[in-house]
Amino acid sequence: MKILFILALIALAVFAVSSIIKERKYTKIIRLVSCSLAVVLSLISAIAAPYLRSLGIGVAVLTAASFGLSIFAQQFKTDAVKSFVKYTANAILVILLLEAVCFNFNSYHLWKGGYDETPLDMSTATLTNVKQNGNSFVTNGESATIEFPKLDQKIGTIQLELKGTSYKTDYSIDFADETNASYYMRSGLVKGSVFNDIKQTKYVVCDFSGKVSKLKINLTELKNNTVTISGITLNADYPSRFSYLRFALILLSVMFVWAFKRSVNFRKPLSAQFKNAKAVTAVIVIVMVALSLLLSSVGLNPKKDFNDPTGNQITKELVDAFESGQVELKDKPGTDLLNMENPYDWSARTEKGVNAKWDHVLYDGKYYSYYGVGPVILLYLPYHLITGHYLASLPGVLLFNTLALIFLGMTFYQLMKRLFKDIPLSMFTAALIMIYASCGVWYCTVMANFYEIAQSSGFCFTVLGAYFLVTSNVIGGDKEPIRPLHAALSSLFLAIAVTCRPTTAIWCVVAVVFIIAGVMKLRRGKSERSAYVKYLCAALIPFVVIGGAQMIYNHARFGSFTDFGIAYSLTINDFTHTEFHTQLSAIGFFDYLFAPPSFTGEFPYVQSTLSTLGVNGYYFEATNNGAGLFYRALPMFFLFGAPFALKYVDKEKRTRTAILFSTVAFVAPFVIIASIWESGYGTRYMMDFAWEMLTCAFLVMFLFYRNLKGKDAKRIYEHLLLIAMFACLFINMGLVFAYWYPGSYVAGHEAMFERFGRMFSMFNT
Repeated sequence: MKILFILALIALAVFAVSSIIKERKYTKIIRLVSCSLAVVLSLISAIAAPYLRSLGIGVAVLTAASFGLSIFAQQFKTDAVKSFVKYTANAILVILLLEAVCFNFNSYHLWKGGYDETPLDMSTATLTNVKQNGNSFVTNGESATIEFPKLDQKIGTIQLELKGTSYKTDYSIDFADETNASYYMRSGLVKGSVFNDIKQTKYVVCDFSGKVSKLKINLTELKNNTVTISGITLNADYPSRFSYLRFALILLSVMFVWAFKRSVNFRKPLSAQFKNAKAVTAVIVIVMVALSLLLSSVGLNPKKDFNDPTGNQITKELVDAFESGQVELKDKPGTDLLNMENPYDWSARTEKGVNAKWDHVLYDGKYYSYYGVGPVILLYLPYHLITGHYLASLPGVLLFNTLALIFLGMTFYQLMKRLFKDIPLSMFTAALIMIYASCGVWYCTVMANFYEIAQSSGFCFTVLGAYFLVTSNVIGGDKEPIRPLHAALSSLFLAIAVTCRPTTAIWCVVAVVFIIAGVMKLRRGKSERSAYVKYLCAALIPFVVIGGAQMIYNHARFGSFTDFGIAYSLTINDFTHTEFHTQLSAIGFFDYLFAPPSFTGEFPYVQSTLSTLGVNGYYFEATNNGAGLFYRALPMFFLFGAPFALKYVDKEKRTRTAILFSTVAFVAPFVIIASIWESGYGTRYMMDFAWEMLTCAFLVMFLFYRNLKGKDAKRIYEHLLLIAMFACLFINMGLVFAYWYPGSYVAGHEAMFERFGRMFSMFNT
């Protein structure tokens, strides 16, 4: 059967080549014969060899589908449609070869011969913490070993028929082959995990030299895991796995490349097809929201999350405090904490065994929360008043993330419609996908605490504020009248963002700069005085009202209108004595913006290591996922060209454009990065500035593109953006995957993440 399947793959390759090359005299007959052979031989292999069943059926079905599409393509009269269908048919064949050869490489590991399938006799094994139970064996300790001291056999695979009471069982394997006669230097080289529900994990592919004389299987981390061992088999054929989802994702990516490069509609500028641009934006938004919902489902517990008995500062403690008509929390500090000389010193509290509420504010003998009250007043308090139950963190985060994702796409669309409606829809699409991939929202989906509530809600209302700021027409053509209502809504949502996350206050300052730009626009239009009054009242009153309320709240707690209370928090540092050092702030600049990722040969292929730049002091690492935004999204490098792009701006607009652009692209992000040094490095903090900076980078890129001479130069630009988009997806997907898994964040869903990782693991299904 192995020979037949090899012939099937050769026939598939011949079919693919004959389909792609220019048609010649005998091409049709070669295609027909090779296609027929590929289908028939793969079906025979699937029927006769169970371990090839999945792959054989997949090859047969999709080879036939490709042949059918190539015939179907001839029925179309439109050359563009005919070309696309034929392209899709050929793409299926190429991806099919990739699926059969690379993604199922382990299935051919034993095909070179010399490996005899051998079920091992457990009675000949030396067992430690393993006892027989009928026809199987069961572990009874925190670790166990199964040793076969006398073997004389080549080993290409080891099949471990294990099933634990936990979802997975970790193992390591010691061996002695012809290059090393004992376990010395061959101990623990093979490591892995058997997942109960993933068949492929039960097979270990071995690359030993010559015959193996000794073999020891070590089962580890068994404290809460009792493992039943049904058998161990040497040289069992590794099962193939044809992933239709993987195939579909790769095919969609290839079809996107065709649309980007050759589709007439995708090549047209936005101005010629605003309806299509809206439709594309809507599709991308729906996909991103769906991905957010899928990730959030990992951490959601519907039975508990909508009736949370415990809660945290935002979901319960502040809710209870406000319902009681007070600003301090209802819990009272213990006398041991109040009697401390310095209760803000974490080490002192730990040494004395003093109990304190973590990351709460202690001020004047009372507990407070320095986290914003925006999500409390807008969501968690009303939910409790209406239902009588507490809402958990994650449903709220999911709601804020969903709103943010929707309006992020709408904001970018409106911005491009006003400033760059001459760019092709293809470039707009690639840019929007990159903004979504790099915005950082994916780090606040699976698991949520009050940190993620503050981050997601601040992000949400900042995006809402940006959308209404753009649609207020303070920027764009002078012929478009300013819309005071949208200016008011922009200020309202940006002010609310500050009540969610104080760091976003810098974007309110930026908004004031844009409000001034609106005044200048009214002046250029020689508007009446009433228009100035109406606009300024609409734009500034929300800041005054909500900002004033926040200041009153601050004063009621800490006797200061501008003190949010972070200095009095009981957390990683004594912030009452923390000193600012330029080097500590520089760590954030390097890791958020410029830290390069490293690449490996194993999924998720991307690794990151947080760099502290050799600073000789304490810097908190909230999450070690440091890869700079410039590498997450390569068009960020266009920011360095911003000064040179100004020459393409009309002279009378250059100063105004430079000021507005600089505040968004540089000043605000740099202030944010510099200001969060006390909190250390947390990947989710990218949500505060990433999408704004990347959007500005695209503005520079599109300005250069607009002024390129010649179609060839523009095509090069477009292709570079396409490559950058796939690199962006690749890097960000790897970083997000590594952020959540492995770890405790995805408890109960490890198998789902493991399957996803294996789906994209080349040479390892």
